[in-house]
Amino acid sequence: AFWLPRFPAGLTMAGEHLTAAELRARIEEQRALRVILKEERSALTREIEEAKERQQLRRELERESQINIWVRSGNGAKRRIRTRIDNDEAGDVDGAPQQTEKKPTRTPSLAKTTVSYASAVVKREYVWEVQGLSWLEQQLTQEGRECTNSNIFQVDPTDGYSTYMLVFSPRGGSLKHKTDDRFEMFDDDLCGTLALIRTADNYGTNLCYRFFVRDARGDFRPWGEARRVAVPARDHVACFVGGPDLETEAKGLFGLTFEELLGSEWVVDDSITFKVEVEESVVFSHPSAVPQIRLGKADVTFEQKTPSVEVPPSTLQADLLSLLTEGRHSD
Repeated sequence: AFWLPRFPAGLTMAGEHLTAAELRARIEEQRALRVILKEERSALTREIEEAKERQQLRRELERESQINIWVRSGNGAKRRIRTRIDNDEAGDVDGAPQQTEKKPTRTPSLAKTTVSYASAVVKREYVWEVQGLSWLEQQLTQEGRECTNSNIFQVDPTDGYSTYMLVFSPRGGSLKHKTDDRFEMFDDDLCGTLALIRTADNYGTNLCYRFFVRDARGDFRPWGEARRVAVPARDHVACFVGGPDLETEAKGLFGLTFEELLGSEWVVDDSITFKVEVEESVVFSHPSAVPQIRLGKADVTFEQKTPSVEVPPSTLQADLLSLLTEGRHSD
């Protein structure tokens, strides 16, 4: 396929009254102009490459700055460990005063030490609607991408990296949404229909997520099972990406083609609505910054202990009264 430049009307007839010498002079002028235009085009090409290089260097500077932020955070964790050791709160604490709990005095109790691995889990639901679904494929073609994306949402408000977005590709194509570089640090070949993307970092985290789609009755029905994963800490910055059909050869919502999806119960008034449930337990330490990572929360509780022998209630007062009034229990 090729295209031809559009010339203003009458341009080809502009020189019809010129002499041959004048026409030759005009031709030379146009040739000279073309040399200047080509030089300008070459200069613009070089400037575009230089602009791309500057853009790449800016991204590299951002990554280096982000890595320094993580290293600084790790140093802060080490300082806190040093302080705890100095205060005999960690390390070799033999002989250190132990914190005591006030025990119930009335009834016997059982001291129980517990460790909880769910106390720091945070839950979040996010609902996202895509309208004008029948136009989506054509609009994405104009945008130069194969998927659309939701707004960014946060799961754990105590962690700045616990931020996510949803992406939807009608043909199960590329998940490169070209919106925010923090959510694009993953394999270029990764494809799927619906996916959850976590912002790029190099810390580990623990996740449980599940996807839902709203049907014509307004009920959210699950697509796939809940998946619980341990995202490991890394030496490099990367995104976590999860989705129902990322690892399957066949793509499509519930196995439907995009044409089948448009006529299905999942599309109402040319719109489709997704929901994702996310549970996250953030890991705030990096293995390179601390000696050990321990996520369990220890505690001591006291359970009321039921006596092994039941003692009947006292009858002394009733026996004395019957002795005085009826002469019972006189022997």
